[in-house]
Amino acid sequence: MTEMSAGQAQGPLENWFLLMDPVWRPVAENEAPPIEAIAGRWPLDDDGSVGKFRANPEYVPADENSPSDPLDAVLRLVLRGRAKTEHIQLMLRDTLFDIAMNGDGLPLVTRSPDEILCVVVATGELHRVRINAPDWRRIDLDELVELLADEIDVLFNPGGPASVRLTGNFMRETMLMDDETISALRAEYRNAEDLRVIPWDLSGGERWRRRFEGDSAIRR
Repeated sequence: MTEMSAGQAQGPLENWFLLMDPVWRPVAENEAPPIEAIAGRWPLDDDGSVGKFRANPEYVPADENSPSDPLDAVLRLVLRGRAKTEHIQLMLRDTLFDIAMNGDGLPLVTRSPDEILCVVVATGELHRVRINAPDWRRIDLDELVELLADEIDVLFNPGGPASVRLTGNFMRETMLMDDETISALRAEYRNAEDLRVIPWDLSGGERWRRRFEGDSAIRR
């Protein structure tokens, strides 16, 4: 998942980077991709800073074995010994994800395969469909830590190819990382050799604005 596209539109969401399925290629110049080929997006602020990644709930990987989103990809790499826990920490700080709720405003708590009490988090729609939950809430790391009770861990993507249990203490330590540490880690692990950025003009793209302006509303 290394190909991004820079898109522009009018309205509340004026700029973003789209993360495309690596198999998809435009046939014609400035061709807008089908919604199911977009893994998600990073919003761009007016000052040029990049916001947190938002997974596209309608993304369908061309390869069924492909990661659903950047956090899922990092978890898979860590399990294969090709990435470090610091990669997970960086991605957790830069991603929005969905937490399963029990219907009364509290997180759904279940047991992991090793019998540890956990809240359940899905990094994308492909993982949510495997989980029976009354409700879902899209959150970031800070909100997750606020919802996390003592002695409760976090189970990511249960039943998936890279289901991982991260301890509550690990999540809190990740949230408390200082800016200097984060900058140093990003500089150490930054690797854009395989990154392709394809700009195109999406002005007037009502379909894209409707999709992305509504991405904060989580469907049951």
